[in-house]
Amino acid sequence: MSDMYKREDISKDTIQFKITIPKEEFDKEYQAILKKELEDTNIKGFRKGKVPGDLVEPHVGHTLKVQAIEKLIPQYLEKTLVKENVLPIAPPEYKEFPNFEKDADLEFTMNITVMPEFKMGNLKKLEIKREEVSVSKKEVDEALERLKQNQKTKAEEINEDWAKEIIKLLRLDGVKDLEGLRKHIKDAIRSQKEHMMHHKLEDEALKEAIKLSNIEIPQPAIDYEASERESAFITDMQQKGIDIDQFLKANNITLDKMREMWKKDAKEALQADVFLKLYSDEREVEVTDEDLEKKIELIKKNTPEQTDPSIFKDARWKEYIRSVEQKEKAFHQFLDEVIKVEEKEKKETKEKGTKRKKTNKKGEKK
Repeated sequence: MSDMYKREDISKDTIQFKITIPKEEFDKEYQAILKKELEDTNIKGFRKGKVPGDLVEPHVGHTLKVQAIEKLIPQYLEKTLVKENVLPIAPPEYKEFPNFEKDADLEFTMNITVMPEFKMGNLKKLEIKREEVSVSKKEVDEALERLKQNQKTKAEEINEDWAKEIIKLLRLDGVKDLEGLRKHIKDAIRSQKEHMMHHKLEDEALKEAIKLSNIEIPQPAIDYEASERESAFITDMQQKGIDIDQFLKANNITLDKMREMWKKDAKEALQADVFLKLYSDEREVEVTDEDLEKKIELIKKNTPEQTDPSIFKDARWKEYIRSVEQKEKAFHQFLDEVIKVEEKEKKETKEKGTKRKKTNKKGEKK
């Protein structure tokens, strides 16, 4: 097989293969397709399946040759990729299509897009800025006003009587009066802000880590992933019986704008996947067989009863679930490493500053 193809690494993310299909293999495939065509052909004066090939070939020969080559190319390409241990991340790009009109071996050339090799950046250089979370009196007042508008009460003004009605309506155990209600609302707003802040920090940490690792995704891979998102969107709209033009108009967005969004989303998703794989390798993040079985049992419990149970034993599916779990585990370990460490350092710095102030005061007394 090695003498049936030539490999050329033309860039860090593109490999070109020139593959040869022996003439006898092509002829064998073509004759098999022609035979099937003749068996299905009806011409007046001939029994079905007994039509001479020379009557049919002039009309369908070219089409059948294209069918033959389209069947052989994926087979030879797959063998080549397996032998070279190459994993494409986008559909192959044809550079030269076989000329099957010549009485010779057939050659075709195509470029294969692969993921370049990356090295994880120094995570100690991550600079994640954490903003202080605060809740203003105005925010609490506005929340109280929204409650007043949305809840029917006997009291018309925000006062103690109104507060007691709201506390009873919302079943706020432990809240006794207007002051307690204000505190409850303030705590709820703070909790929501902290939750949003934490997610913002997670996004920033991942983006900074990707930037430090210089992860740039080849454009063909981004385009392919974006097209997959578009196909999924179209299928979903069709299944729901929604007219796409009406959907776009109702949401005040164009298809071109959505394509921009899909490309951005595809790029970020691919970058995250690459980084988490790097992190998993660097930090030796593993998903044990026991972890995998626990996850599969959890999936089973949340799967519709009509699901084919054989899927849970499929080796390729199980490896896919393992890879998903590994990325999830790597993501949480990464966050623990970069975000919690930073929060701990800030706490320690604050404590040191407090101790320093106390020491200075003692010195002043002396």
